[in-house]
Amino acid sequence: MRIRRAQDAVRVLNITPLIDVVFILLVFFMLATSFASYRLIRVETPRETEIVKTSEGAIVIGLEPDGSFTFDTRPIDESDLGPAVAEIVAIDPGRVFLVRPEEGVPLQDAIRIYDAARRAGARSVSFSGPEEAGGAP
Repeated sequence: MRIRRAQDAVRVLNITPLIDVVFILLVFFMLATSFASYRLIRVETPRETEIVKTSEGAIVIGLEPDGSFTFDTRPIDESDLGPAVAEIVAIDPGRVFLVRPEEGVPLQDAIRIYDAARRAGARSVSFSGPEEAGGAP
């Protein structure tokens, strides 16, 4: 029969492999973070000089809070907007169109009209602020 000694009860834990694993993980995370650089999508915003400030030479599509529309200062129905834009684009493909919502017009309505003008063939469509009192039409 074997008699146990007090030394047998206490075993020494070898931590050498643990240190190796920690260093391997450290190297892995250091290398992995250098590959985690995100690509940023560059968005080209129009410069102040590129924005059409006046409606001179541009066709203005006005949106009123009551839901009515004007096309170059003439009242127009929304269903007639696409053909009217297409007619102008057929004559002058580079014509500038301004979508001008007045105060109180929902943003979604302005975007819907913008999309309608683009679908009709207009390539130069932008937004304009509400008309100033006493300003140019």
